Amino acid sequence: MARHRLAAPDPRARASARLGEGGLFAALILYRDYRLLWVSSVLTQIAQWMLQVSLGWLMLELTNSPFWVGLNGFASGLPFLIVSIPAGALIDRLDRRNLLVACQASALGIGLALAILTTLGLARPWHLLVGAFLNGAALAVNNATRQTLVPTFVPREGLQNAIALLSAGMNVTRIVGPSLAGPLIAAIGSGGALFAQVGCLAIALVNTLQLPSRQDTTRVRLPFLRNLAEGIDYVRRSSVLVGLMLLATIPTILVFPYIQLLPVYARDILGVGASGLGLLYTAGGLGALTGSLFIAGFRRIEHKGRFILVTTFVYGLIIIVFAYSTWLPLSLVMLVLGGVLGSSYMSINNTLLHLNVTDEVRGRVMGIYMLTWGFMPLGALPMGFLGEQIGVPHAVALGAALSSLAILALAVRIPALRALC
Repeated sequence: MARHRLAAPDPRARASARLGEGGLFAALILYRDYRLLWVSSVLTQIAQWMLQVSLGWLMLELTNSPFWVGLNGFASGLPFLIVSIPAGALIDRLDRRNLLVACQASALGIGLALAILTTLGLARPWHLLVGAFLNGAALAVNNATRQTLVPTFVPREGLQNAIALLSAGMNVTRIVGPSLAGPLIAAIGSGGALFAQVGCLAIALVNTLQLPSRQDTTRVRLPFLRNLAEGIDYVRRSSVLVGLMLLATIPTILVFPYIQLLPVYARDILGVGASGLGLLYTAGGLGALTGSLFIAGFRRIEHKGRFILVTTFVYGLIIIVFAYSTWLPLSLVMLVLGGVLGSSYMSINNTLLHLNVTDEVRGRVMGIYMLTWGFMPLGALPMGFLGEQIGVPHAVALGAALSSLAILALAVRIPALRALC
């Protein structure tokens, strides 16, 4: 009698089955190292939101100028333009866990210096700008490094779930960070809020130290500048990657800078003060969390390209409505809806980037992706300037309208985006 040997189980099928058993939070339940990375990332981002709210409010108190508030956003985003691509090359050459530790330790030191200056009453606008710039540099490298570690800890079949859960965690921080910072500023001042964010960073650093060193010991041996050029060329030769980068860039320049101007909305347009400012940030974060969990709950989303094009287009329209609202409930609803759409498109965009690159160039590609966040100051500075000239609502609405029009043009010019599944 012939003996039939059972076929070995497909590893991908086993991974998919395990993810299915884990449900919505599969990656967090199944993968210990990813869980450590997630917790560390969430704590770091809570600290970053607390820093952003505290510095934005303090800058408004010191200068009484929307332009200076926008300039502070410019200073925090400018390092993404300067260091993101070189950081990507470093990520492909160095131990990624140790690089993450160095970034978080640097941010902790910067935050501590700002907290001391503020508490002693010595903080000046230029201190805030320098601190925002240095912190932005640490954050740019931190974020790119964090992104490259996700595929190290989670198999390909679980990437959509893992990336969406990480995005959900980041969006939880949009709720927790401002909701902590606003009341803290009102109760004990910006200095106290800054010390609290230093505490969050310290806990995050302890968590990061528990991560294993990068298992893949492959090192890129090409000269540093050649590594940079190779990464840029890798993206340039792919219309899909170019399209995904543009989808990340357009709203970053034209829509996201409204976040930097929320202190102006809280004080001058809606009249809700520092505690109300935290509520505005929280509304956007609640919507973004909802969107991320929506994406995480799906094993697979078909027609991903069409999905991100539509959500990005509608996102701009939602922010136009928010821009002209002078009624707090309507403003909060629009921020929630905008958060849902924004986080949904970013989660899928990020997933598609990881699925379309190899690990050898992942650091450089994600460095270029982080560069797109550096374009925010290119929108924040002129939006702050326009806010003083024509009014903040007109400036925010103009940027959002231009973003939606640009997304339409992108959908027409790069058909490969519409075809992504």
